[in-house]
Amino acid sequence: MYQCLIAGLVSVLALSQLATVVADDVATRPNIVLIVADDLGYGDLGCYGGRRARTPHLDRMSQEGLRLTDFHANAASCSPTRAALLTGRYQQRSRVVEALSERSPGLPDEARTIAEYLKTAGYHTAAIGKWHLGSRPDSSALPNRQGFDLFYGARHGGIDYTSHVDRYGRLDWWRNEQSVDEAGYATDLLTNQAVRFIEDHRTEPFFLYLPHLAVHFPWMTPDDKSYRQVGGDYDNAQKTGPHAAVDVPGVVDKMVERLDDGVGKVLACLARLDLDEKTLVVFTSDNGGYVHYAGVKNVSSNAPLRGGKIGMYEGGHRVPCLVRWPGRINAGSVRDATTMTMDLLPTCLELTGIPLPAVDGPAALDGVSLVPLLLRNEPVAERTLFWQTGEMKAIRRGKWKVVMQHDQPPELYDLSADLGERENLAAQKPERLRELLAAFATWQAQFK
Repeated sequence: MYQCLIAGLVSVLALSQLATVVADDVATRPNIVLIVADDLGYGDLGCYGGRRARTPHLDRMSQEGLRLTDFHANAASCSPTRAALLTGRYQQRSRVVEALSERSPGLPDEARTIAEYLKTAGYHTAAIGKWHLGSRPDSSALPNRQGFDLFYGARHGGIDYTSHVDRYGRLDWWRNEQSVDEAGYATDLLTNQAVRFIEDHRTEPFFLYLPHLAVHFPWMTPDDKSYRQVGGDYDNAQKTGPHAAVDVPGVVDKMVERLDDGVGKVLACLARLDLDEKTLVVFTSDNGGYVHYAGVKNVSSNAPLRGGKIGMYEGGHRVPCLVRWPGRINAGSVRDATTMTMDLLPTCLELTGIPLPAVDGPAALDGVSLVPLLLRNEPVAERTLFWQTGEMKAIRRGKWKVVMQHDQPPELYDLSADLGERENLAAQKPERLRELLAAFATWQAQFK
């Protein structure tokens, strides 16, 4: 009897100690705020050399944290990059390889998102902004069915910033799975909801995914009145907004500045709640910016890069990436390691103590953890990286990059000497070209 009693007391004590360890572990895990701009160019921010829009809050984030100069979106368009970001895997594995239409099934149910991983570790999760990974009501791809406790924003995107009507004449504004009709400039509404979510979960670990609609068209300033109404048809030249082409660059600058204001309010909220040193904040873009589109010139800036959104030159997929964690990441750091959107999920898993899937298992990640780079300035092991959208392809290994666009012969560039991709070295370096093309063929074969 006494032996049973002692054994029971020991068992209770062990469970109590385990609960304390788990509680302590949860308490030391960082909150994570992941902010993603839409169509923001590499040269649109002051801290990346931008001269048009004023971006004091993002510039301050760069000064207080780390700026990555060779960070890449997984694709040169939105949906594929978002799929890679949320799963840590090439978007080809979830079959989201192009920008999704409203009829697309979206992210498959078997895909495991960063929100689903973090919920197992006790995190409160929210997706506030543009989803664009499946919008059908019958789809398992909707955010509340992919691990997010809260969803607020647009399922598809490209909405009127004031009326929130999409190009097909439908209201696209949601709280969880309930359509809502509310007034306000979309960027501001998303910022306010993000601040509210942080305030509501200040004492608990949280993951906030904040994919803004800005600066995707329709190009509209906070002062613009809505130009779309429910029932209208805007899937035509009207989709880009109410402004004349000559005025669009200035409009986009105002959109960038309002986005910057929103980031500043999120950072101010963290400081006010004494959460700065408990929170990792990442800011990036889903692809490069449009340079010219639908008759509009100089929409965004990808300087000093060549090309823009959709294309496979650097301007299509090299994007800003700022990482801030006071007390853990050295202020004012700059890193030139070649990194990608799909690296963010394994980074978050390592920081939160969640084991990564087995490297030889069916759920293996393609991205790598950037924790050694971010916290200890250790190099990222060289790897070969791939991009593909239809017949547009790119390959990167070290300083070498191959670009294949439609039916054009493959081009080879040395990015260390030619960041603007002006001198095609394919004829001078045929062995290097063949080596990279062979690597691409091997990579591509696994998705057939």
